[in-house]
Amino acid sequence: MIILFSITAFSVQAYRAKELELARQWYTSGERELRAGRAEAALEDFRSALVYAPDDSLIELQLAYALAAAGHVLEARAYLLGLWEREPGSGTVNLELARLAAHSSSVPEAVQYYHDAIYGQWDDDPAGHRRRAGLELAEFLLRVGQKAQAQAELIALTADLPPDPALETQVATLLLETAEYEHAAPLFRQALRLRPNYAQALEGAGEASFEMGNYRDTRLYLARAKREGALAPQSQSRLETATLILESDPLAPRLSGQERATRALQAFTQSMERLSGCAAARGVSLENGPQQSDLQKVDALALALQPKVRERNLARDPDLLLKVTDMAFEIEKVTARVCGEPQGVDLALLLLARLQEGRNE
Repeated sequence: MIILFSITAFSVQAYRAKELELARQWYTSGERELRAGRAEAALEDFRSALVYAPDDSLIELQLAYALAAAGHVLEARAYLLGLWEREPGSGTVNLELARLAAHSSSVPEAVQYYHDAIYGQWDDDPAGHRRRAGLELAEFLLRVGQKAQAQAELIALTADLPPDPALETQVATLLLETAEYEHAAPLFRQALRLRPNYAQALEGAGEASFEMGNYRDTRLYLARAKREGALAPQSQSRLETATLILESDPLAPRLSGQERATRALQAFTQSMERLSGCAAARGVSLENGPQQSDLQKVDALALALQPKVRERNLARDPDLLLKVTDMAFEIEKVTARVCGEPQGVDLALLLLARLQEGRNE
């Protein structure tokens, strides 16, 4: 009896070992197929592996990956929910459920699963997995137009970022999309301290500086980025605009009186041309009739000031220079409201006007 029992136990162990080996072989084959992008073939391999190891959570998880990759979303979700019931705190399982919910545009459900993944359990590198899940959540929220929530997730991420220029730049770039320039700018600068010639961080720092009205830094960063490689069209345009702003501003520091006068005169002349073109485009007469429209009213104010607008007068009368500059800025704001955003020097003057308006508030 003892000998028979021993033989039976040995046979069972040998059979079980053979089953596990077959499961391992099918699993390895499924992984290979999945990496190669052959999801349907991987499905069959993982299903075969489960025949020999029906309670193996790792195989079930890989089968869920393959089902999702092959477009069998409902079946993938069913497997994942089964795993979730056994391990509700699993970061991996929650992350996959979040991805499926995101794929179906189920925003509240996706956010909940992403949060469960971020605060869940991970077998290795928990901090790295949580950061990546947080980034993925922020990217999803941006895709569905939830900028405020994405901003909150990204700001939370910035509290514990490792010194990694690529990661800091990635987070900062996403912050730019949420219009959170005050948090993005220091992250770009931090990345540049570690990697001074990092073109993507230089370009991002230039974009953040532009949005905050820091045009000197804009030109500095974007010019450096351009030396490192081609700029995106928007960044190239902003480099040109920042350069025009710095060269056109009558109120810039460290200018001589003559330089201020020259710039103020040029700004006034440019804005009057813009006013004339805008009025013509809108069919508004600036010569006759009652001054009823915004274009006509600002034109009347400018014409009253125009006889005094001479370079020598501006050079010796700082108060007049300020009035003329303010008039040019006002014309640019009014014409932008009526005729839309301008280009070139007019855009530079409009941005200067807005910057001054923000300082005066």
